Amino acid sequence: MRPSAPLYDALAADYDAHFAAPHRRAYDDLAWEVCAEVIGAAPAHVVDVGCGVGRWAARLVAAGHRVTGIEPAPAMAAAARRRLAGGDFTLVECRVEDAVLPPGSADVVLAMGSLQYTLDPAVGIARCAGWLRPGGAVCVLVDSRQALVLELLAAGRTEEALERLATRRGVWQVGPHAADLHLLDADELTAAVCGAGLAVERLAGLLVGASAHGRAGLRTRLERDYPAQLAAERRLAAEPALADLGKQLLITARKPA
Repeated sequence: MRPSAPLYDALAADYDAHFAAPHRRAYDDLAWEVCAEVIGAAPAHVVDVGCGVGRWAARLVAAGHRVTGIEPAPAMAAAARRRLAGGDFTLVECRVEDAVLPPGSADVVLAMGSLQYTLDPAVGIARCAGWLRPGGAVCVLVDSRQALVLELLAAGRTEEALERLATRRGVWQVGPHAADLHLLDADELTAAVCGAGLAVERLAGLLVGASAHGRAGLRTRLERDYPAQLAAERRLAAEPALADLGKQLLITARKPA
């Protein structure tokens, strides 16, 4: 797999603006709602796997939490360090596979779109589980294989859709930079979480509307009336049977007390 660090380094300078796109803003808002509920009241120790430029870490620190960020892309890590200077934030600049944290030290581990770039997402989830205290929780977000296949088919890109289905891999390319990522389905994500000894609390598909309307159609609806479309997506995300139709899969799970 082509590593993601060069791509994310290229995006670091303007990464906040990246989430001005309506569909990215929407899944980010939906994921934040779920994760904030899981994290609960401050103070908690939150490990942010793939913390990027510190967008979520800054919110968490401002809310009174202690955050340990893990980030392998040097430019992203440097931006996070600048953004959170003086805050209750510790940066571990390496891949999640290489990160060494005290076992049982975290209340919550967040992995928002980061574990899909590892060699084996199930191994990454198991590492995250090892950092949790008894009763602690993980929140993992990954790209949905089924939703991408449907999107490609609707766009007339049948051969690419079949390739993604067969290889279970996706590609994110921005300009000359490209990274490979794992595409998962709900059953695979659930199996990885359960295999790490965690009990699933919630499985949601975020942006189910992308499978119904296409990415362009969803963007149009979000641009026309963002609150109304977000409310609809929130209701769709509450239906586990629709999880694989969401552009992203979000799972939350807890370590037995």
